[in-house]
Amino acid sequence: MSFEKLNINKDVRHWLHTIEQGYRYTAGPIGTKFLEGLRAGKLLAGKCPVCGRVMIPPKAFCQYDFAEIKDLVEIAPLGIVRSYTVVYEDSYGNRLPKPVIIGFIEFPGITGGLVHYLINVDPSNVRVGLKVKPVFRPANERRGSLIDIVGFEPA
Repeated sequence: MSFEKLNINKDVRHWLHTIEQGYRYTAGPIGTKFLEGLRAGKLLAGKCPVCGRVMIPPKAFCQYDFAEIKDLVEIAPLGIVRSYTVVYEDSYGNRLPKPVIIGFIEFPGITGGLVHYLINVDPSNVRVGLKVKPVFRPANERRGSLIDIVGFEPA
């Protein structure tokens, strides 16, 4: 399903069909290592060999000096919520049974961050600066995908 946002909040167009059929995403060598790390229950970030920046999600090339990234390093699974939104309605305007919280999570000393669900926290208690940790699916259910992380919960 695809969406096109218009100027007025209530005017959202949506298409229920697939726009791009037959497209297959490949993560590339660095992205594949990142996804394999998630499957193993680890957060991996790319490290630039020139400037030393550590970036999550890892990129094939450093955005600052264009050096090729070949190495990943494991980072501490402690993040900080830098921005969030609480979703009360689905894309059709129907009230959700339980609000969904989506946050942008940064990791200390790391460039970039991840957008993911915030779980096990009441919407009235979520805040910028909240320390969170990832909750991984059981090992036998992981497939090497970002959804191997169920969400981030307060640390």
